[in-house]
Amino acid sequence: MPQDHSKTDAAILAWKAWRAAHRRTLALCRKQQRLESELVRTIGFPQVVLAAAELPSTVRVSSLRQFDELAVELPFLHLQREEIAAALRAHQRRWDDADRAIGYTATRQEEAAACAEEELLIGRLFAADATSLHGLSAKLDFLIAVGADGAEGRHFPWPELRRMRSDVARLMQLHRHDADGFTA
Repeated sequence: MPQDHSKTDAAILAWKAWRAAHRRTLALCRKQQRLESELVRTIGFPQVVLAAAELPSTVRVSSLRQFDELAVELPFLHLQREEIAAALRAHQRRWDDADRAIGYTATRQEEAAACAEEELLIGRLFAADATSLHGLSAKLDFLIAVGADGAEGRHFPWPELRRMRSDVARLMQLHRHDADGFTA
């Protein structure tokens, strides 16, 4: 009967922990993006639109620093600084109120914590010695999963890694048949 290495192989245990953390990180990322889109759609990024005859076109300003940089080139804008500052603060308050209501910042913080946990688990996965083909397959699965997210680009040897994973799966199958008394 084939041995179940999933309870003893440190690489498999680390891979399972990473996989759960990775799923959580992805779910929080999607939630954070959805909430940000909702904020942008309903409130809009905090900004003020400036329109003046002296400007070639309307200008969007999202901070006082950005306004001050623009005002250096166009001194007539200095007269509007307090009005712009008040409008930016009011827009930021609307954003912050809506943020608290839907939990955008809290979700971003949860996502950052989940990402940090995932990074820690990645380190543990590669520090763990694989004591079985299943453990080696788990490490290859991690590399391929991360690569699918575009971590290393198209030049990374994805076909080769997939082939190695197939080889490991084939060897595990042969090992299983040998353990059951079959010959290949």
